[in-house]
Amino acid sequence: MELGLTGKTAIVTGASQGIGLEIARAIHAEGVAVVMVAQSAGKLRDAARDVASASGTDGNDAPPPIPLVADLMLRAEIERVIAESVQRLGSVDILVNNAARAHSGNFFKMPVDEIEKVWQVKGLGYVRFVRMIAPHMMERRSGSIINIIGSTARVPTTDFIIGSMVNAALVNFTRGIARELAQANVRINSISPGWTMTERQNKSIALQAAARKLSFDQVEHEEARGIPLRRLVRMGEIAAMTLLLASDVFGSMTGEDIVIDGGAIPSI
Repeated sequence: MELGLTGKTAIVTGASQGIGLEIARAIHAEGVAVVMVAQSAGKLRDAARDVASASGTDGNDAPPPIPLVADLMLRAEIERVIAESVQRLGSVDILVNNAARAHSGNFFKMPVDEIEKVWQVKGLGYVRFVRMIAPHMMERRSGSIINIIGSTARVPTTDFIIGSMVNAALVNFTRGIARELAQANVRINSISPGWTMTERQNKSIALQAAARKLSFDQVEHEEARGIPLRRLVRMGEIAAMTLLLASDVFGSMTGEDIVIDGGAIPSI
C-alpha cells in the first residue's frame, strides 16, 4: 500500500525502546525524517543507530534520525524538543505521543511521588505536546497526531489503577480536542494496545520457559489464555496502525481510539 509519507517529518516520543522504537523504525523506513525523543541518552543513541541501519538497505532517502534527550515531566523540556524539531526539520507533519511511565502494584502502597510521575510523563506530557505542536500544524492546515494509550482505559486493572486512570483521561482528551483540530484540517487519533510482546515481555517469557523447561511458544500460549485470539499483540501491529493513521489512507478519521488487544476487552 502506498502511504505517501516520503518526505514528511515526525516526532516520536518514548522512542528508545519497545513500541516507540518499533514505530520510529517503521516510520523512518517510509522515508520520514524522524526526531526520536527519550530520557536515556545511551539507549536513545543506540536506538537511533538501529533505526538508521534498518532503513539503510532499503534505498531510503530519509535523513538519519535525530535523537533528542529530554525529561518529559518538565514543560520546558517539551518546549525545547518542539522548538528544536521545528528548527531542524522545518515543520512537523506527524506527532506520535508514546512516552510513558508505568507503575503497577497496590494503589495504597504506591509512593505518592510515583503517582505524580505517571501523570506528569504520560498524562500532562501528551497534553503539553499536543498543545504546543498543534498550532504549527493548524497554521499549515495539515498534520496527524497519534496517541499511544492502552486498553486499560476501558477496563482498569486492580494493579494498574493510576495508569488506567491516565489512559482513560487521554482517550477522552483525544476525542474532545479532535473537533477543534479538525477545523484546521489536523487529525488526532489514538491506539490502545493490549498485552504486547515488548522486549521486556519477551525476556520474561524466555526466563520462564528456561526455568520450567518449556518452549517459548508454550509459555506465551499460557500467558495468552485469557485472550480470545490466544496471542499477545506484536509491536509491529501497533507500528503498522500508526503508519496508517499518520498517512491519508484514513483521511476522514479523527477522534477515534483503536483497540488492538486480540479481543481481550469487549466494550463499546
